[in-house]
Amino acid sequence: MARAAVIHGPEGFDILDLKVAPPEAGEVRVRMSAAGVCHSDLNVVHRGGTGMFLPAVLGHEGAGIVEEVGAGVEDVAVGDHVVLAVVASCGHCRYCLKGQPTLCDLGRFGRGARLRDGTTRLSVDGTAVGQMAGLGTWSAEAVVPSDVAIRIDPAMPMPQAAIIGCGVVTGYGAATVLGEVATGDTVAVIGCGGVGLSGLQGARIRGAERVIAVDRLPAKLGYATALGATDTVDASATDPVEAVLELTGGEGVDVALDFVGAQATAVQAINMTRRGGRCVFTGLADPTWTLETVTFLRQGKTLRGNYMGMLPFRRAFPELIELYQQGRLLLDEMVSREIAIDDVADAFRAMEAGEVARSVVTSW
Repeated sequence: MARAAVIHGPEGFDILDLKVAPPEAGEVRVRMSAAGVCHSDLNVVHRGGTGMFLPAVLGHEGAGIVEEVGAGVEDVAVGDHVVLAVVASCGHCRYCLKGQPTLCDLGRFGRGARLRDGTTRLSVDGTAVGQMAGLGTWSAEAVVPSDVAIRIDPAMPMPQAAIIGCGVVTGYGAATVLGEVATGDTVAVIGCGGVGLSGLQGARIRGAERVIAVDRLPAKLGYATALGATDTVDASATDPVEAVLELTGGEGVDVALDFVGAQATAVQAINMTRRGGRCVFTGLADPTWTLETVTFLRQGKTLRGNYMGMLPFRRAFPELIELYQQGRLLLDEMVSREIAIDDVADAFRAMEAGEVARSVVTSW
């Protein structure tokens, strides 16, 4: 049996004991060591699990140890430490070959909270239980396709490894892949939660001369300063566009990274970007935006959407871990709290209040 946080619908979620079936061919069973609490999890709860097979285990960011492998599994073995990837990539479809692995056709599986054969390995009292993103990391055990279990250095601390699987890789890729931040660039980061702080660090690591953190919560701006922001803008007290333009001598930034994704912040990102600059959008606060196209068309600005950092996880996860081990990627500072599975509701509250960079479940 495995304890897990399970959403049923609009009524919310409960902590239940689940039965875990053995892995089928091509699958592995992972004993979870750590699982991050992400805004995407909260969005699922707010939507009541709409679009998912319900009931379903929440959580999509996690790391653990392989305890059992199904037939034909060769890429990982029992005892391996792994980070779970939110989307899979086959390596040979048109998207993978064009350097867009997170758009791979294989990555579509799991979005409905089922495994690739349309079933799940979890149940409670004879009722099948789905797995968010095909993972369900808020269960003490998860059965997943072996190709999304990415082997890592066993010396890597599990809480820090867990947040790499979604928040860190997504933010880092926003800056380095989509934003193409280079030495000497000026960068604005709108929204300094776990993903935004990772984007900020990506900009710093790539040699940005100035990294301007924008948020409405002073605590988040404090985290941003500790992780490398050169300037901060309190968007609750001043117009962030005017503040960024003033900081950049009226020019605007080379790259604006919006990790909120609201109508207002999307417009702010565009307006604080210099002529010919780049805007990268990651957040999902609003499902639709209305933009004045002349704002970016006549100024040659580029708008790019970010899905999971657009990085090949099998290569990216070890590289991010190496950056952490070198002291360049600061993850200890991002794991604000280690909590038990029973405390995830309070972790949501703390996240919305800006009290934490990331809470991580480490006990079930």
